[in-house]
Amino acid sequence: MKVIHYIGQLSFGGIERLVHDLVSKQKERDDIQATIGVGNFKGEFKDQFENLGVTIENFRLKSGYDFNLKKINTISRIFKAHDVVHLHGFHLSVALAAIKSRTKVIYTEHGNFAFGRKIRLSDTLSFILRKWFFKYPKVVICCNSKFTKAYAAKHFYDGKRLKLLYNGAESNATVNSALQSKLQEKYQGYFVIGTSSRLAGFKKVNRLIDVFSKYLKLNSKALLVIVGDGIEREALEAQVLELNIKENVIFEGFQKEVATYQSVFDVSVFPSQNEPFGLVAVECYNRQKPVLVFNDGGGITEIVNRFVPEDVCNDAQVMIERLTFYNKHPFVWQERYHKQLEFFGLERMEKDYYEEYII
Repeated sequence: MKVIHYIGQLSFGGIERLVHDLVSKQKERDDIQATIGVGNFKGEFKDQFENLGVTIENFRLKSGYDFNLKKINTISRIFKAHDVVHLHGFHLSVALAAIKSRTKVIYTEHGNFAFGRKIRLSDTLSFILRKWFFKYPKVVICCNSKFTKAYAAKHFYDGKRLKLLYNGAESNATVNSALQSKLQEKYQGYFVIGTSSRLAGFKKVNRLIDVFSKYLKLNSKALLVIVGDGIEREALEAQVLELNIKENVIFEGFQKEVATYQSVFDVSVFPSQNEPFGLVAVECYNRQKPVLVFNDGGGITEIVNRFVPEDVCNDAQVMIERLTFYNKHPFVWQERYHKQLEFFGLERMEKDYYEEYII
């Protein structure tokens, strides 16, 4: 069976990381030959994708609205040479090429609904076109959470081809022991509260900074470590200065070895609002670290509810109480958590997609 995955580019993001891990797992099957089609062959994750050892087709799309009949025909011929087209994002030219190829289409709805920012004209157009595309009978839409599925059903398509298929994460991400030791020394003596995400949109890191400033009054030996970068970093740094908590907050910036940073957190906090899924929560549980979220967090709350429901916080005060709890009572890993990690694991996700491919 020949399967081609489409992604926009090879950036170091959640969708790209998921496709990378999914393809690496599919390579273990004798009956799947995976290929990756990329809209634009660029991004900081490029080397890792090339190291997969699979064919990567460069569609040479200049932007999200690169509409070119010649390119559509070229992409369609590529799709036609496969049994399944697995799309991980919407692009009009790619969607038209998929329809033209008459190949079975799996569309993973990762929840790109423009949450956390002002809706632009381009977003509105994308929503209209996506709604049109979902009507194509050969498209099976797989949503990464109940939250995402509910939104898709309300705004795009509600029918038998809309399904729930949770994302999965690799459980054995490498921890760099040398870097881990260096970080432990750097953060020594502090109760480390950490987050790892893009500093933009619905991630709402400003909410975490606000909670931390209040918690710091209860525990002066707390340290907030923010791993990631994005367009809101400057505003977040200004917020830290305004709250006069600079000495207890570290912006570590973009880091490739995120798992190592997660391994030294005492508590991970993801203050997102309307998060479609929240792969980082699974990653932190794989490090056996507790995860705190807000109850308006969207899909990420579905993950935390399976582990420790009390860690889904109704408001800032409840989150402060949970931070206080974990400072006094370090997280104890329970045997039942292993089963949840298996559910959110890469093997389960790969198997579920395989079942969709062969139906």
